[in-house]
Amino acid sequence: MRHKYYIRIYSAKVVSISFLYSMDSTVNKNEIFTVGLTGGIGSGKSTAAKVFEALGVPVFNADKAGHAIYAENSKIRNAVIDKFGVEVAVCDSEGKVVDIDRQALGKLAFREEGGIEFLNNLVHPAVGKSFQTWIKNLPSTVSYVIREAAILFESGASKSCDAVITVSAKETQRIARVKHRDGYDIAVIEGKIKAQTTDLEREALSDFILRNNDSDMLLPQIEKLHLVLKRNSINFSK
Repeated sequence: MRHKYYIRIYSAKVVSISFLYSMDSTVNKNEIFTVGLTGGIGSGKSTAAKVFEALGVPVFNADKAGHAIYAENSKIRNAVIDKFGVEVAVCDSEGKVVDIDRQALGKLAFREEGGIEFLNNLVHPAVGKSFQTWIKNLPSTVSYVIREAAILFESGASKSCDAVITVSAKETQRIARVKHRDGYDIAVIEGKIKAQTTDLEREALSDFILRNNDSDMLLPQIEKLHLVLKRNSINFSK
């Protein structure tokens, strides 16, 4: 049985919480209550993950795990180079390919039709295995974990989560944050946003929504949500 929780948070106040129960044999396969955390570029997803981590919640960063796989898995590296060319290869002093240039890869993948889908199908099954290994090594005292991923829904990882949080923000603020952080041209940032799932689509598929506009305080929202998740994880384990 899947325990699905809905919370509406506005200006850091919990307005309403309702609990729905649905039968679904494809979920609740995790030994520990698993909460997916996602959001578009510049939404503040990574900031939210750091807050959960500061509250003592173990966080699995799927994006970093994916990056590590490029360095660790030669078969995946070779497949990426075959698809996008040698310009994405990172070589050591002896000319041996040891990693993938993620910035170069990102530009080519977004530009090439089907490029992102190719990477998702190639890398994310390996990321899923890394997550399962990671979660099995956690102590039994952990109440719940966060699985942070930019493309949680697109990769299919959301299907193995027991609940999902989306961090949303106004597009103008997302653009300003990314421009300040990465120095990209506005046109490049807008292209990245258009290539991703929209906030509305993510919100429709999520159990919890955190607003991260300048007028919203993210920390109090997460603190309140943390208490809800801890309580619900106890019900999950029974």
